[in-house]
Amino acid sequence: MRNRQKRWTAYGARFRAGFTLVELMVALLVGVITIGAVYSVHIVQQKAYRYQQLRVSMHQNLRGAIAILEQQIRMAGFDPENTGKFGITDVRRYDLVGTRPDPDGEPALFYMMDLDENGAPDDSGPRDFKGDPRNREFANFRVRDDKNTARLYLAWDNGGGRRPLAENIRHIAFAYAIDADGDGQKDTWNGGAFTIWAVDTDNDNLLDTHLDANNDGMIDERDDTDDDQRITGADGCALDPPVSLDRIRAVRVWLLAVSAFPIKEQVDNRSYVVGDRIFTAGNDAFVRRILESMVECRNL
Repeated sequence: MRNRQKRWTAYGARFRAGFTLVELMVALLVGVITIGAVYSVHIVQQKAYRYQQLRVSMHQNLRGAIAILEQQIRMAGFDPENTGKFGITDVRRYDLVGTRPDPDGEPALFYMMDLDENGAPDDSGPRDFKGDPRNREFANFRVRDDKNTARLYLAWDNGGGRRPLAENIRHIAFAYAIDADGDGQKDTWNGGAFTIWAVDTDNDNLLDTHLDANNDGMIDERDDTDDDQRITGADGCALDPPVSLDRIRAVRVWLLAVSAFPIKEQVDNRSYVVGDRIFTAGNDAFVRRILESMVECRNL
């Protein structure tokens, strides 16, 4: 009985003595490794979630902007009285901050429509910098520079002043299918199978260059035959003579969006063809998305 009591007393003493230093160090090391692994997984998942949310947001932003562009461009030239006074009126490039044409700026699209069906452009309201009345029959799409945030955005002015339509739109471009010979059919390049997509490269408000320079049915880097990051008449696709805007029958639109902030370890060395210009991402950690659409102008 005494021997049993001694054994239990010795066991209790060892139990009350706690863990050894080695045991504590091992437990601490295991705990640190476990916490580190859990934290690493959390960080990876958080980055993936943030990146995915950014992609979804940019895609929704682009899709919403394109939907409005398509809807409004179809109204360009709405002229129920057949007066010939309405249509696309200006395709030049404009300054991002000011209100003047700028050959180095971003392309714009100005158009008119007879919404009140009175056969004449409305002459009410204050006039804009071009001398045109500000009302819903005079509208335009342009990329603007927000001086407060230094972010570029797509602006839509439908007579009430410009309003943001989509954020973080870095570049916009338009190209135009034409019917220069008036036969009711969209013209093709050199009488071939592929439609002419024309742009104004010298900012004189006349369409002077076809973008599909190699006539393969696609507008891509291969059309820039002289590697100057622009598709111009020098690439072998000049329109001679240039075509007036009243010959436009369809509009092709490009929007290039750039994320509001960089994503660490984001790699992007792609080149983006936006109308007649080619932009290289430069691996600057920003996320980019481009969207393209073609609109048949039912009123032109």
